[in-house]
Amino acid sequence: MKELEMSVTKKFLATAIIASSLFGGVSSATAADTKDAAIARAQAQATFKTQMDSYITAHRAIVDARRAAGAKALADFQAALANVTTDAQLQAAKDARKAAVAAAEATAKAAEAALVKPTKPAKPVKAAKPTASPTAAPKA
Repeated sequence: MKELEMSVTKKFLATAIIASSLFGGVSSATAADTKDAAIARAQAQATFKTQMDSYITAHRAIVDARRAAGAKALADFQAALANVTTDAQLQAAKDARKAAVAAAEATAKAAEAALVKPTKPAKPVKAAKPTASPTAAPKA
């Protein structure tokens, strides 16, 4: 007797699940739109990744150029220090280094300002899930 009740319960639940899926089902047109939207999102994400990689590469080049300019300014200053004999020469070497570092900073800031960071693609809007009322299984 219990086996018969279990079988009836399983059939009832299967019927309820099928009915609820048909009630809240997706039409073929909506499924195609969802697939097209997914393809568009994937393409937008791939484009964003490519743009972001280019942005990062350009930013690293700017940082490397600024560091190289700073290192050159330091090397020039150290070379000038070896030949300094007066306070005026020392001050001239300091001023030259300060000007070189300021120029490197200004160039780097201008280059960074010219970079345009790519915008992230919008996340898809989640569709509201259909609320299916739980059906009570018959109790024996």
